[in-house]
Amino acid sequence: MNKVLIIDDDSNIMTTLEIYFEENNFKVFRAETAEKGLACAKSQLPDLILLDLKLPDKNGLDVLQEIIESGIKTQVLMITAYASIETAVSAVKMGAFDYLPKPFVPGQLDLVLEKIKRFSQMENEIASLKGLFSEGGFITRNSRLLKILKTAGQASDSDATILIGGESGTGKSLLARLIHDWSPRSEKPFVVVDCAAFQENLLESDLFGHVRGAFTGAVKDKLGKLKLADGGTVFLDEVSEIPKSIQGKLLRFIQEHKYECIGDPEPRSVNVRIIAATNRDLEAMVEDGVFRKDLYFRLNVMELFLPPLRERPEDIKLLSEMLLKKSSRVNGKTIRSMDQSALERLQAYPWPGNVRELANSIERAVITATGKVLIDKDLSPGILNYNPDQNTHEGLECLAEIEKQHIRKVIMNTVSLDEAAKILGIDPATLWRKRKKYQLDNITGHY
Repeated sequence: MNKVLIIDDDSNIMTTLEIYFEENNFKVFRAETAEKGLACAKSQLPDLILLDLKLPDKNGLDVLQEIIESGIKTQVLMITAYASIETAVSAVKMGAFDYLPKPFVPGQLDLVLEKIKRFSQMENEIASLKGLFSEGGFITRNSRLLKILKTAGQASDSDATILIGGESGTGKSLLARLIHDWSPRSEKPFVVVDCAAFQENLLESDLFGHVRGAFTGAVKDKLGKLKLADGGTVFLDEVSEIPKSIQGKLLRFIQEHKYECIGDPEPRSVNVRIIAATNRDLEAMVEDGVFRKDLYFRLNVMELFLPPLRERPEDIKLLSEMLLKKSSRVNGKTIRSMDQSALERLQAYPWPGNVRELANSIERAVITATGKVLIDKDLSPGILNYNPDQNTHEGLECLAEIEKQHIRKVIMNTVSLDEAAKILGIDPATLWRKRKKYQLDNITGHY
């Protein structure tokens, strides 16, 4: 369902618009002031915002500017009296989609909605031609990541459990949020559980909740994250860090959608979708006996593996430009570009901390920069002093890359996948998962 936000203090206009949009299958949100409207826009992320030019607490143009700077992906339609048409035109130049003069009739709204629909289709076509994806904090032209995002979109409509793998800083939490926002559960809660942030008993309480007196310090009942997310999505960040004593309880919940609150043996039920993420090799943890095999299979119904930034060189410029504008705005600077030398430094660096490290580096550079253009001298010493020819780790590949290349080599030199699995010393099901993980599905041998 499409979402529309109406920001107007005229109750008659508000009611008329609400009736119109509800008849056209929109979910309608109302706000009588700029403050309430901006808060609603940031929390609900509407597809369309109808914004009055004159509000009791702020000028509509100022509200428009804040909406644009917030990065919310929406279209803004200004509502104005005839006497303010000139101002409305200025709003369009600022970034509003169009304006609607008062009084208006439903037919005018029909035309505007049709224009927005055609414009959105055109934008999507242009983006697909350029191979560019930009939504929810993700921006990429990398073909491998585009394929992963497409798969994520297809999986979002289901209730299948999803396991997101990838190094720290690659955007696993962003992808989890995107999947939730694309899903039929989007209007329900998205609740994050940081599995690495709690001691064992506290993590269990955070997940399942507890009743008063269940343990020392339990002075009142507490609802767990599973209950708080009822109808929505629970994101288990760093799921590899869940203690084995809790893994069995989580497995039962995923299988039966039932759990027990600490201190109360009565089974409880909630309807949530589970998305988990890890930067560790869960399959290796299963083989080492520290992670339950049955839980791993339950979590890994759909696996998505985010590539590190060093394997997405075409995205470094895109991300750097986006992060530069954002950081400049947040820190009250007027830097809008970087010179070629600074960009080349960023593109040469291997980014072990991935996008998170790039964001921190750009922000540091913006804060310390003194000019209007970011130059290489504004970058941190670690980036400036990086020299791949002198780096002691140059030429050393991570274990996952070695495994990927070895599997590729074996598959290409065998007559069947069964033979490849036998040579690798793993069962065919494990080989199938690794081929999916490393995107080797299209690699074939002599068969």
